[in-house]
Amino acid sequence: MRGMNGLRIGALLLTVGLVAGCASGAAEPHKDADEARAMASEWAQLRQAKGHFTGGEWQQELDAWQGRKHQLMQGLGKELLAAHSDTPAVLALLGEPDGKVTVDQADYADWQRRTEWQGSLGPLLWSYHWRGQHDQLLVAFTEGRVSAVGWLYAWE
Repeated sequence: MRGMNGLRIGALLLTVGLVAGCASGAAEPHKDADEARAMASEWAQLRQAKGHFTGGEWQQELDAWQGRKHQLMQGLGKELLAAHSDTPAVLALLGEPDGKVTVDQADYADWQRRTEWQGSLGPLLWSYHWRGQHDQLLVAFTEGRVSAVGWLYAWE
């Protein structure tokens, strides 16, 4: 009987381990909080700089496809979606958005249609400019949490 209980306990532990492993594999790994803050800090500095699309001279790190600003925004967008961040967390990481649109506003349908979305679109969209209004990272919220991110590109 004692051997039977040991087998049952072993089987239970194995099952719990497999379930936990599957559950942890379903979610995309999150960046270390310090790494995300460092990325956000670097992005905030680049956000203040004037590039070609915001009235300044062309700057590779600001204006180029896969330039540093673009890469940082891509990484931060993925992190926000993977963590299903709430509104205060997004504000802490990225600051105030450059624009906000709700489902009842005219721009919502246009942004929804023109954006490459990852996740499930929500009724509130925040815009963070990469190259002015030319190209933007959009963050969608459902019930106060990030439910999707996407890029609204001009495709020129």
